Amino acid sequence: MFVGKRMTRNLVTVTEDTSILKVKNLLKEHKIDQLPVVKGKKLVGIITDRDIRDNSPSPANTLSVHELNYLLSEMKTADAMTRKVFTTTPGSTIEEAAKLIHDKHVNSLPVVDGDELVGLITTCDLLNVLLDVMGVHDTPTRRVEIKLSSNIGEITKVASIINGMGLRIVSILSTIDKDDSNVRPTLVRVGTYNIEELCEVLNEAGYPTTIDDSRVEE
Repeated sequence: MFVGKRMTRNLVTVTEDTSILKVKNLLKEHKIDQLPVVKGKKLVGIITDRDIRDNSPSPANTLSVHELNYLLSEMKTADAMTRKVFTTTPGSTIEEAAKLIHDKHVNSLPVVDGDELVGLITTCDLLNVLLDVMGVHDTPTRRVEIKLSSNIGEITKVASIINGMGLRIVSILSTIDKDDSNVRPTLVRVGTYNIEELCEVLNEAGYPTTIDDSRVEE
């Protein structure tokens, strides 16, 4: 899955000469915490609500609202924006973007094609990807946790058991146990609410299961 398929395309942007007051109002209006700064179609920076706070008069000042708004209307985006911006591209994978967001402690990444801003991928976009991958929007479903060994073919065997019972697999998420590399905790979401019989069959086949309370009903 690639960033270009999941990024936000209809962006609100500002320029370097946009007043800080207008930026502040745009952030509030659109309920966001940052705006890309562009020159034509070229990305030149980003301005966040934190940038505005860091460059605004101290709360200790006894300025009236009118005086504060006047100062913010005189200050320009170029005076407060962050010029070094971490970016990604439409062809980057979702995993690469998620790792960069995590490593750099940012909430989003502008998506650029060359120098041109073409979108934005946010933590909310990544959360929607997770929900889709986990099949949460598919109803009715229920999830079961299975402890598998790391042997090749284990997931295929479990899938065969589930399909053999006439159940539809909505999603499978498997990872390596941090404390035991020979164990793979595996979450399987199936297209039914009644999975007690499935758990019994899996347990009898040597696959310890735990019924998860994460259920999605119609």
